[in-house]
Amino acid sequence: MENDQIYMLSLRPFYKRLNIIINAIEKTGEVSVDVLTTLKESLNNQVFLKSIYSPGLNYFAIDLTTYVSNGLSYKLNESELINKLMTSENIQKFISYFILPCAKNGIEMKTVILSSSEGVIEIPGLNYVINTPEKSTYHLISTHENKITLNIGTEIVAEIPINNDNSPYFKNAEFSIEKNGINTIGDISLTFSDPLISKCLTNNFRNLNVRKSNENNLLSNIEMTINDHLYYKSCLELIAEIWPEYYKEITSYIKLIAIMDTDAFGGFTANLLPDAIFLSHHPNDFLWVTENIIHECAHSRLEQLFVIDPIVLNEPTEKFISPWREDLRPMKGVYHGVFAFTRIAMWLERLYKVYPVASISERLELVLQQLEQGIAVISQSAKLSPIGEHIFNEIRIIVDKNKKLEETT
Repeated sequence: MENDQIYMLSLRPFYKRLNIIINAIEKTGEVSVDVLTTLKESLNNQVFLKSIYSPGLNYFAIDLTTYVSNGLSYKLNESELINKLMTSENIQKFISYFILPCAKNGIEMKTVILSSSEGVIEIPGLNYVINTPEKSTYHLISTHENKITLNIGTEIVAEIPINNDNSPYFKNAEFSIEKNGINTIGDISLTFSDPLISKCLTNNFRNLNVRKSNENNLLSNIEMTINDHLYYKSCLELIAEIWPEYYKEITSYIKLIAIMDTDAFGGFTANLLPDAIFLSHHPNDFLWVTENIIHECAHSRLEQLFVIDPIVLNEPTEKFISPWREDLRPMKGVYHGVFAFTRIAMWLERLYKVYPVASISERLELVLQQLEQGIAVISQSAKLSPIGEHIFNEIRIIVDKNKKLEETT
């Protein structure tokens, strides 16, 4: 399947949850029918659905529609969902996620939004923080093509562009705005300002693929500087130069590359936050960081496939040797490792053609040796779906091709 087909199919559970929540909000009478009708119609447009997806909203939708008991997740019935929506400003928080995608897609919508107790309005995905003169006050937000306006009554007090070509315009001197541009590269965020992501990581800490137990600094972003921004931008630019097809995949589907202030891990992904990757900050090892971006984005990509197909049919309790871990791993973990390191082999092979230095060749040789071990484990013990078999056959072809190239250089 083409990349975009895979991505859109992986968003089906997300789409269903959003519709369930919107239908429940309609029962509360807290949001106008016109707004809710606009949102439901917009979700049927694939461009809009892709635009509205974010790791934070995905987890928020899961958190609103389910509850966890004894490690198992259960769906809430409609009355339980409505009760949850009516607490903690959850309806207003949920609707706020639609503001920027509506403006980007030229969809007109009017809704109220609440400034926080600090007197600020933060619209998810917008790189501006709006400072308001009154704390905890509702304001009317309107979306237009490439623009968001803030009203008090019928008076427009601010116009905020959603591109970088123009500056915000304020008709009311008591309102101001702060831009936080160094925390993003294009549409990819480098820090998670969305508190729902912190909540997800905290609530699911034990399930994360973190090898060291270091809860004290796991959830902290680095304080991003201009130099840090340029550093990670350069990592992505190197990928664009060496492997433009993979760069396109990353920038099309990854929404968050969170740069973490921790040594508890090199990098990890979380299946509750697809399209987000988490990296420890290593400002003095450019090639390691670039490889880690490629590696974690590969894990994220495979998780999209797991949403639409089981791929690995072995029981999670079955454990196997992994060339990348000291502990035994379920077959899904071995398969993930082989998938991700196959992409690393593809990266190193391309990198060596442009920068033929011994360290890159040596790294490729090690990765190929580890892949042979991982492929042997899958060949001997894996139970795979037809799609899982197809991907695995492609992996073997790629690895065999790289081994032959390595032997001739």
